[in-house]
Parts: sequence; structure tokens; C-alpha cells
Amino acid sequence: MTYFLTRRMRTVFAFVLLFFSACFTQAQVAPKLTVTPLNDQVYVHTTYGIYGKTPFPSNGLIIKTIDGVVLVDTGWDTDTNTDNTRQLLQWVSDSLHQPVRLCIVTHAHEDRVGGISELRKAGIRVVSTPLTARKSVALGFQAPAGVLPNDTTFIIGQEPIRCFFPGEGHTSDNIVVWLPNQRILYGGCLIKSVAAFGMGNLADANLNQWAGSIRTLMKQFGNARIVVPGHQDWGDKKSMEHTLQLLAKHAAAKK
Repeated sequence: MTYFLTRRMRTVFAFVLLFFSACFTQAQVAPKLTVTPLNDQVYVHTTYGIYGKTPFPSNGLIIKTIDGVVLVDTGWDTDTNTDNTRQLLQWVSDSLHQPVRLCIVTHAHEDRVGGISELRKAGIRVVSTPLTARKSVALGFQAPAGVLPNDTTFIIGQEPIRCFFPGEGHTSDNIVVWLPNQRILYGGCLIKSVAAFGMGNLADANLNQWAGSIRTLMKQFGNARIVVPGHQDWGDKKSMEHTLQLLAKHAAAKK
């Protein structure tokens, strides 16, 4: 009788552990959107996707101008679930009380273009380079308007915004966004956070050109005050040097 009760207790205990483990895992799958101000005009939006079976943060920008809001990259969404981008639009509406005029997407991965359908539903124009537009369609996402040259500056609400292609790296189409008035460089996934210990997703990477592209950024935007990578923590220009170090470490490990 004692053995039976002990076995039963173990079974119940195991069930309870599985239940709470499942609840914990489910809670970890979709952390809510967070928005962090860099100053009174520029914010980092952070949404989460699953990378390596673990929730992982993805950064984009919210740029407030006198003529409305510009987004850089959508939330990390899929073609069937755009909750992150929906949360992002709701935050802008509730917190900034301005319309979103435009979204710039920096390359064709789901953490950048996954929410395009949600933006289109809201009547928001989404732009990219022609290459990103073609690659987005190939991945099953709606195509942004592929109108951006490799180096172009436009002004929205008196805020100059420069979109620049420094060369291949994380992908063949990765661009960065430079805000000269703010001295903020959004490097997207081309730049690795100083919190990163590895190179991350290399499925579409050009490891032969990546370091050269980073050096181009360092020459072009050496006066950057804040550098925002596509994932994890942001900070100053050290992240560009850190990316070079990670690339060198990765190359050495392959020899």
C-alpha cells in the first residue's frame, strides 16, 4: 500500500511539473513588445521570435517627426501571425498619437519583413531596396515597394533619414539607417551587439565581404553616438569593432 501511494504521488508530482513547465514555456514563447526611448524623438521597438527554441529579441526603430512616425523594420512576425507588428502600431497610436507614415525594412528576413501584411492592412507604405523586395516575395511575404537606391537620403517632418548599403554581410541585401541629426546608426543584423557571443544566423551570410562592409560603416558613420544592432543590447561604436572580432573568431574556428 505504501509503495502504491508513493508511485501515485510520483505520478501526480510529475504531472504537476509538466503542467507548470508547459505553462512556463508558453509564457516564454511570446514576450510582449517593449519600447525604449533613445531620446525624445527616437525609440527602439523590441519584439520576440524563436531562435534556437528560445525567445530572442529583435530591435527596430520608431522615429517621431512633426509629420508623423517612421518605422524601421516590422515586428518579428510570420506570414500567418502578425501580433508583434499589431502591438507596435497600437503602441504608436496610444503613446505618440501620430499616424505611421512609412516603414523602411532593412533586409528580407522575417524579423524585418514579417509584419508587412499588418502594415499594409493599416494603409502604411513599406519601402526597401529592389533586392529586398524580390527576396521578400520569394520567402512568402508581401513585397515592400523596392524603391530605395543603395545610398539615399530623404526628409520626413524635417528629419533627414539616410538608407545606405555598405556591402554584403548578414545577407546580400542588408542596409543600415542613419539619422544624422541624432547621430544614431541603426545597423540591423549587419552589426552584432556587444552582448553577442557568436555570429547568429548565417544561412544567407557572405562571410567573405562582411568585415569589409563593417569597415565601410566605420568610415561613413564614425561619429555615431548610438549604434543599434538588430538583436540584443545597443550602445556606442564598440559594437562595430565587436562584430569584426566575432568575424575573426569565427574564421579562426573554421580553419
